[in-house]
Amino acid sequence: MRIGFDLRSFLKEETGVGVYFRNLLRELAAVDRENEYFLFSSSWKDRFPPERLPGFARQRFRDFRLPVRLVNFLWYRIGWPTLDSFFRARLDLTHSPVPLHLPTRGRKVITVCDLFFLEHPELADEEARRNFVRRVGRAVSEADGVITISEYSRRIILERLGGGAAGVRAVPLGVDRVFFEPPPRDRLEDLRRTLGLPEKFALFVGAFEPRKNLPRLVEAWRAVRDRRRDAVLVLAGRKGGDFENVRDAVRRLRLEKAVRIIGYIAREELSGLYRLATLFLFPSLCEGFGLPLLEAMASGLPAAVSATSALPEVAGDAAVYFDPLQSESIAEAAWSLMEDESLRRDLSRRGEERARRFPWSETARLTLEFYGSLA
Repeated sequence: MRIGFDLRSFLKEETGVGVYFRNLLRELAAVDRENEYFLFSSSWKDRFPPERLPGFARQRFRDFRLPVRLVNFLWYRIGWPTLDSFFRARLDLTHSPVPLHLPTRGRKVITVCDLFFLEHPELADEEARRNFVRRVGRAVSEADGVITISEYSRRIILERLGGGAAGVRAVPLGVDRVFFEPPPRDRLEDLRRTLGLPEKFALFVGAFEPRKNLPRLVEAWRAVRDRRRDAVLVLAGRKGGDFENVRDAVRRLRLEKAVRIIGYIAREELSGLYRLATLFLFPSLCEGFGLPLLEAMASGLPAAVSATSALPEVAGDAAVYFDPLQSESIAEAAWSLMEDESLRRDLSRRGEERARRFPWSETARLTLEFYGSLA
């Protein structure tokens, strides 16, 4: 088959979607010697780094100096220009990592990672929610195949957006092998000094978005801090729509010394950050998968997480669960992990064992199998 891919999702700073597609392409390139891959990127300013190309045995790559928004507008509104015309070849199948069709005469596959707009409409303004539902609904209805990243998300798509069950496939994400390998101790201590981290701390990793439920986590930490004066919570991730609310909560509760906001951490330092932490807290209201949770588990970091959406699929019996709508529940789960070293050791072992069930090679195998079912 001739398979087309849109590489723009990891042109810049990696999001969860970028991590997913980079690893999927790398693993596909490692095993697929039969199909030919047509890789596409576009940006007015940025050129796609050649070192990020996955290295398929048979591949063609085009990088166009065209604004992303212009290309997306033309594709969404009129379905032009086609990828076939870009490459002067008829593509059998195209795969987009987001709910946007790549115009082609061949089969169309999209990945739908996130559906929190459907499950929690209160977390977005009405216009953004309507646009999201309309765009995703159209993309799902017009796709020949839909890949999503958990059984939870698959169920939501079938219940809320329709489509035949055979055309919607759950393909779990994987975890980078680097998270299973502890960095050298001197590198860890250098990272600790650079970030100014204490010997023990609880960690959250993710964007500062409303669905991440961080103001409530800060409220829970007030209760933890009242019981243990040296308890420190570290929040790592890029700024999002809830950043100011999180910072306001820290100030209002007088937790400036107890809650550290360290911002975005480069992926090459992330495995070290997990290794330095004492426990991982993930209070999200809705997750299509929860990649930071899987990375923490692979790093041997015991976790307390929300008992909601796809998170139980990822953690299984290797985490402590809480109600993300109750700060008291979050605080109690965090406290139980902080005070019980035996529980932390047990969850560390079980978490790492469970994370090994999620290799990126399996993500690639299931994806390639799905392509074949559509041919």
